[in-house]
Amino acid sequence: MSSNFWMVEDPSIRLDRSVLVDPKPVHATKVDGRTLRSERTRERIVGAALDLIREGEAQPRTAVIADRAGVSVRSIFQHFADTEALFIAVADRVVRDVLKLARAIPESASLDDRVAALLEQRAEICETLMPLLRSAAIHQSSSTSLAERARAGRMYARFRSEQVLRPELDRLPPAVRQETLDAITAAMDWETWANLRLQYGLEPRAAASVMRRMLVSILGHALAEAGTARAAE
Repeated sequence: MSSNFWMVEDPSIRLDRSVLVDPKPVHATKVDGRTLRSERTRERIVGAALDLIREGEAQPRTAVIADRAGVSVRSIFQHFADTEALFIAVADRVVRDVLKLARAIPESASLDDRVAALLEQRAEICETLMPLLRSAAIHQSSSTSLAERARAGRMYARFRSEQVLRPELDRLPPAVRQETLDAITAAMDWETWANLRLQYGLEPRAAASVMRRMLVSILGHALAEAGTARAAE
């Protein structure tokens, strides 16, 4: 993996530098007008593509993106090498927006409070991502870079769950801990949220309640099982 990858709190999770930072800041004294216009046009194109995807266009055509952005199709390909590069830029903007929703949760809080805070953030993130899932599925199949970003997003969500639930997870034997964290990660995956919302027709509050029940049940069962095993020793 290239040196252009940054660690995200946990050394096992890596995201491209462009995912984690905003586009280059504009300093009026250092950036000429042409560069500034180019950056603004690029961001307008990315924003147009993202808006169209959120509106239901899983794979918007470049002509439609250009029309929405108020530029020519030629202009799009002056700023992006190809459509994959454009959709990578869209994905990176989404990730930057999502990471802003991840707020610190104190480990000293009660389990109920930590679970509530984790689920509130997860629901907000999943609801933000939901309109983009169909588009992501289409583009990931032909783009290693996009597939890598999706995997990094899942690993980050896993790390967040592990971080918040560490006091309870650390009471489990290593193999059970791993399996429990895998189960929690699957239960809180963005595709699980999309299924609850779209396939089962649940409103966000109801979907969050179901996700909470899955998390609490998985963790509670693992803790009870570990407690029984210790008592039998």
